[in-house]
Order: sequence, then C-alpha cells, then structure tokens
Amino acid sequence: MNHYEVLRSALDRKPLFKVNNYNFILNPLTEQVPATTSQLLEEAAKALIDHMKIADYDRLITEEDKGAVLVAAVSLLSGLPFGMARWYPNQLADQVSSIFSCEYLSRGTLYICGINRGDRVCIIDDIISTGGTLIGMIKALQGIGAEIIDIIVIGEKIEYQGVKNVIQETGFQVQSIFKISVKGELSKVI
Repeated sequence: MNHYEVLRSALDRKPLFKVNNYNFILNPLTEQVPATTSQLLEEAAKALIDHMKIADYDRLITEEDKGAVLVAAVSLLSGLPFGMARWYPNQLADQVSSIFSCEYLSRGTLYICGINRGDRVCIIDDIISTGGTLIGMIKALQGIGAEIIDIIVIGEKIEYQGVKNVIQETGFQVQSIFKISVKGELSKVI
C-alpha cells in the first residue's frame, strides 16, 4: 500500500464519538486507538511532504496537541527544523501568543516557540474541524512577523467548514490531503 492508502485506511469508516457536540474520529493517527504504528506515522509524514515545497520553508510549525508527533516525523524526513504552538507559556518576555477557540475547548491561548521574525513557515496539522486552532496560530505567526507560505493538513472534516472559516478570517488557503465526512456513526473519506 502507498502512503495515501495507508492513511485512508486509518481514517475511513472509523467510529465517531462526540465531544462538545462535535464528532471526532476514533483512529490510530490522531487518537492512538489502536496505537499509532511507526509505519502509519511515516506514511502520514510522507503524504504531507508530497504536498510541501520544502525549499520554500525555513521552519515547520504545528500545535502541540495532536500535531506534535506529525511535525517531528516530517522534520526527520525533510530535514527542516520546527517550532511549536504550545498551550502554556514559557514565561519568556518576547513570547507571542494568540487567543483562539476550537471545537473541544471553548477558548484558549497558543504560545509560539521556535519561530522568528522573517521565518518562512509551513503550518502542518492532523485534522481541521472548525479551524479555530489554525486561525489562532496564523494570528500569532503574523504577530511575530513570520511569513506563512503554506498550510497543509491530513484531513478536513467537511461538515464543520474549518477551511472556509480560515479563509474568511485570515485570507489563507488550507490544503487538505483528504476530505472527511463525520455524519452518522462512521467517518467517510471522500
């Protein structure tokens, strides 16, 4: 199986569970149910790299919740360093933060680490739902003065219109490798 087939099988026809009235996909890539295999992680990283213009970036960035494992794998395979949008401050005076909201947390703050003014960045993430976390990262990166070149995600939950929300709020396009429906009892990769 190629990496797209491996990813599709990890995300398609998986049970859905609700958190704050939003459906999440019970799967090995983002929820570690069953445990994430090294092969799945490698294939996810390869799929992201297929969509990247590596020479155009100085750094990768993601949020530390579910994107951290992906950015580390992509960094190892691409040779690019990465920064992180953390959910807690490191207490450094020049740390840039952004308030955001998302489907499983009504409101929070992201703190950017490892990205500097003028860095050309690629934001990568696992799955976009409402787009709140990405919008928060974009605003924080703009506050730093970083140049956002690309935003690439493994999956887009189409019912929650996250890509549309990111475009409307920030003007940035989001590339999604898979579009996923989360209606009913099982996910459906389209």
